[in-house]
Amino acid sequence: MKNQFVGLHPDFMGFSASLLCAVHCAALPFLLTLAPLAGLQFLRNPWVEYALILISFGIACYALIPGYRRHHRKPLALILVLLGFLLIGAARFLEPEAVLTSSGAVLIAIAHLINWKQVRQAQATFPDCIHSPENTEQHA
Repeated sequence: MKNQFVGLHPDFMGFSASLLCAVHCAALPFLLTLAPLAGLQFLRNPWVEYALILISFGIACYALIPGYRRHHRKPLALILVLLGFLLIGAARFLEPEAVLTSSGAVLIAIAHLINWKQVRQAQATFPDCIHSPENTEQHA
């Protein structure tokens, strides 16, 4: 695993999708007032939100579960992502919706950052791990 967080790996993609979701939820009330002027009516469609949530959930499953199982066995990232998605779900029934949804998305982004750090630490501690990119090619 690279030492840089920015890159084409699942945790960075999940982090980015979650932050995009947080910005979308926080900025949506302001953007809706300008939507008719800027042609942004699609932001009102709940399917945009559902798509962002489903993409974030898929990436979270793809990144966090293997990271936990194969590398570090520390549940903090899984707990944070669960709390994040619970906040996003609760926002449908509670107020203020934008604050709860944005907070959930930020928790999910933090979970990806923590998972990435824990995987990187595990690979530094156990450099012969067969799941690291360098050793995957050797064992294939």
